[in-house]
Amino acid sequence: MSKDKDVLDVFISKTNWKYGSFSILPIVFGVVMAIVDVVMMFTAKFVSLGSISYGLGLTIATLVYSVQPYLFIKATRLENMSVSNLIWNLTSNVLVTFSGVMVFKESIKGLRWVAIGMSMIAILLFAYTDD
Repeated sequence: MSKDKDVLDVFISKTNWKYGSFSILPIVFGVVMAIVDVVMMFTAKFVSLGSISYGLGLTIATLVYSVQPYLFIKATRLENMSVSNLIWNLTSNVLVTFSGVMVFKESIKGLRWVAIGMSMIAILLFAYTDD
């Protein structure tokens, strides 16, 4: 691991991220990376609706998404790649879905809500640690 620390590393090291047997930090990284996904997905949706031009939308989405590798590298220094990726993907799926329903009035019905709930439970289970 690199000895170079940035502001985020200092903040992480000064905060207690454990709550009982749960490590909250991987969820925090998952949520932040999922928010980046939401911004990128919103931009793509606005392009598809014709609200913003393709060129502007692609530029915004690319610039916003460029922060993702930095966040993922930080996340994988604290949790393994498999768990970090699963938390990020599950969180992204839930947040993008809720955003689509709330902002764009898209429809989710029936058992799909159960699947979303199961995803949320899975996120919490991935935060559980045996250490």
